[in-house]
Amino acid sequence: MMEARRPWTTRVLVFCHVVILVAAVALVGVMGPAPESTAEPVNCAAGEDIGIAGGAELMSLSDDDLDRELSFMRAAGVRWLRVGADWAVVEGTRGQENWGQTDRVVDFALARGFRLLGIVLSTPQWARPADASGETFALPADVKEFGRFAGDAAARYAGRIGAWEIWNEPNNPIFAKPRPDVAVYASMIEAASAQIRARAPGAQIITAGLAPAGDDGLSIAPTTFVDQLYNVADKGSWDAVGIHPYTYPALPDDPDTGDWNTFQRIEIIRNTMVDNGDGGKKIWITEFGAPTGGAPDQAVSEDAQATAISQGIDRMRGASYFGPLFIHQSRDRGADPNDVEDHFGLLRLDFSEKPAYAVVSAMSGKC
Repeated sequence: MMEARRPWTTRVLVFCHVVILVAAVALVGVMGPAPESTAEPVNCAAGEDIGIAGGAELMSLSDDDLDRELSFMRAAGVRWLRVGADWAVVEGTRGQENWGQTDRVVDFALARGFRLLGIVLSTPQWARPADASGETFALPADVKEFGRFAGDAAARYAGRIGAWEIWNEPNNPIFAKPRPDVAVYASMIEAASAQIRARAPGAQIITAGLAPAGDDGLSIAPTTFVDQLYNVADKGSWDAVGIHPYTYPALPDDPDTGDWNTFQRIEIIRNTMVDNGDGGKKIWITEFGAPTGGAPDQAVSEDAQATAISQGIDRMRGASYFGPLFIHQSRDRGADPNDVEDHFGLLRLDFSEKPAYAVVSAMSGKC
């Protein structure tokens, strides 16, 4: 769900896992028309830890394209779907909520057997601070109103959405106007979790997935953000910590990128959690992927995308403290060769499969 990402200038080291990809393709084959929809939930231990970060993009799809896209993901064994509860869209006018878009995606997803992670994000104009009145991703002026809306979302989908992520990348100035602020975010998650737990008992609360960033005066590094959050917030407000460990154009396992590679620095966040008595909580990777188009210093080849996702899943499965990993995203959202955000899909815009789709299908166990 990111709109812009750090243009890493680190030298690209592309390790093509040919054997993995060939084996994956052999397992999956080439899909033609969209697979049949799954009417009932599927019990599948192998796929319980892989999801798709659907986000706002799903809301604008036609019923046919939404059905086709979700069916492809279920055919690949993907079990989780991340869906948005977009405050600015749902309650554009104060006190008037329209859940039609969200209801449609939730209904489609549940009918096909997905487990859902909801994400509460964006701020309607009437709830923004004066110095960010024109910004959809303004941090709310009144965190109690934000908490109330989060509670409304949880109550509406109680028993249907069992986990809630509170905001998106609050360490990134794109998603935290007028500027990232750990103390403001702490108040947001405290208000939201109190309302969610009161109105949908048993729901899990995930801190916002943090973007790759450094402490540059505009952004806040994920390691710094988590450390500061434990200093100013009630740690009982969340059940797991979210992270977006994008590493493109480098690979997660690139040995020359340890000084900035977010995937390789997750252990620092884990240590902060342990030091604060939260060793029993998981780290959820609520977005991860790599673009196969866009600026040359960001885009990777389709084979490299598949390798990056394979390495990410392996890393997630290599430590017991990880929760699920959500891949951004199921299908390309456009064909602009210069827009990196158009090219993160496991499927191309025309629904044809990239090598990464076969890798995910093989690693999920196709269940």
